[in-house]
Amino acid sequence: MSPSLGSHCETFRDTIAWIRLTDAAFSFTPHVTVNPSLDQGTGRPLSASVFKTLAPGAILILLYSSAAILVRPFPNLPFHDDWTYAWSVEHLLKTGELQILDWSVHYPFAQILWGALFCLPYGFSFSALRVSTVVLAWLGALALYGTLRELGHTRNASLIATVILVANPVFFVLSFSFMTDVPFVSFANIAFFFIVRGVCRRNSFELCVGCVFAVCALFIRQVAVAIPGSLLLYFLFAPSHRSWRYLLPTAAFCLLCSLVPIFIAQIFGVTSQSKFLTTWVIDFWLHHYNQAVPGVLRILMHCGLALLPLSIPIVASVYRRPLFWGTVTALFILTGCSILFGGEIPNPQDGMWQLNTLGRERRLLQGPPAPDFLPLWLNPPLFMLSLFSSTVMIVKVVDVICAGIGKPLGLFVWYASIQFALIMALWFFGPWGSDRYSVVLLPPLIVILANSRLRSKIALASIGVLFALSMLVTWNESQTSRAIAEALAWLRGKDIPFASIDAGYVFNGWNLYAHPENLSPGAVPERDVPLVTTKENKPYVIAASPIAGYRIIREYSWYIHFTSFKYKVYVLEQLPQRSKNKD
Repeated sequence: MSPSLGSHCETFRDTIAWIRLTDAAFSFTPHVTVNPSLDQGTGRPLSASVFKTLAPGAILILLYSSAAILVRPFPNLPFHDDWTYAWSVEHLLKTGELQILDWSVHYPFAQILWGALFCLPYGFSFSALRVSTVVLAWLGALALYGTLRELGHTRNASLIATVILVANPVFFVLSFSFMTDVPFVSFANIAFFFIVRGVCRRNSFELCVGCVFAVCALFIRQVAVAIPGSLLLYFLFAPSHRSWRYLLPTAAFCLLCSLVPIFIAQIFGVTSQSKFLTTWVIDFWLHHYNQAVPGVLRILMHCGLALLPLSIPIVASVYRRPLFWGTVTALFILTGCSILFGGEIPNPQDGMWQLNTLGRERRLLQGPPAPDFLPLWLNPPLFMLSLFSSTVMIVKVVDVICAGIGKPLGLFVWYASIQFALIMALWFFGPWGSDRYSVVLLPPLIVILANSRLRSKIALASIGVLFALSMLVTWNESQTSRAIAEALAWLRGKDIPFASIDAGYVFNGWNLYAHPENLSPGAVPERDVPLVTTKENKPYVIAASPIAGYRIIREYSWYIHFTSFKYKVYVLEQLPQRSKNKD
């Protein structure tokens, strides 16, 4: 970790200098009408001014540094799906060619190039790729802070609101991986920072800079078309910007962004997973459309839980309004419809964070892990809490619309609405990853919900609980990866080939699908990788629990200090099959 960080210290210094200039620009006297709370006078000592300018970035670095010290989240190991995108970086460094692995649904060219920069000093490693994502997460958080400052919030309120995003367990865990979620959100945050500055100050250059970062987000996930789409809708409904000067370039930019996926398909081809996803989504909408009802509820539930520190302080100011109780009634009706049409009430502990098993990584092994961290009886109260938090969120969105969709906050209403529509259309609301895909909704909703009550004890306590959960889940996921890697190394030390080992979805994907040279002769990745493209049993299995037909030959365990929680990964060997004698 330290060599990669040390080799990029100059980037950190340049970025902090940029933040200083940006924050100074916020306090510039001619712009007092845009953000009057920033004009603090000019009689302060220079050291105090510099401290206040650098404090937000330093505090965010402190959060990630504490994780690096306590959790050690930079192992040179794959995590979840990031091996798919890591292969592109490795291939680029080896051959100089930019290619996408056939297993990928996204075409994250910008992220691949960004990750390759961090691998240049010491060669390819997952550790360097994880550092690259953390740096992007930090920059994206600073951009969100800058956006809140531009919209008139105080330094303290802006910083606390930003920490709510950073402390979100899903966002925090994915910050220490090479998944596309955090880089996409970060580039989108940076894009909106410049777009908001351009809109508020009528600065065409900053609007263009924002569009450049929107293109970067587009070359990570193609759902970034929501950024120019929301900007076009904002200009259409904002009387102050409803002119050809803004509408024509934005419309042309929207058209260009919409054509980008077509150009990518023509140049790089369509991956098999993209084709499968298209077929799968169409099939589900044709035959399982009733699951959209619990899907809507699931997205609202995850956003409500993530934004509890923001919504709880607002309840006192909105609970007397008819709109509040009308929204509560509507959400309860939606819950009833979810039971009636979908046959379920969404489980708050499902998704990427998997609180009942403290992470999802062990679920990507054979054998179900024991759900022993949080009891199941917590699901109903957590669900009810999320409904009331979602109610506050909906009320504030309605308030922004009623106050005038043409104001700057309206831009974030449009963006959140388009992203919500894309989540529903692409069927990203399933229990397997709805909390992960709903992360894109958090920054615009944070901007909408940010208020002066964030310094309340309840809000700060909620942030503390979320951050503690984030650290715990990240630590457990790292321990799981290390245990699997140790088990795999132990088996390899006994000269057992990769092709005879089922090490779970992640390690099978990296060792066998991304590197088919490790497969048995005649085998192909498209049909012969366990837990990825086949369910074929292997002689040796690294599992989350014992499974029938195998005996335990080794186990790796770890535990949470000061608790009785103990987690294990098992190395299993297939039992010899008994032959049946026929008389």
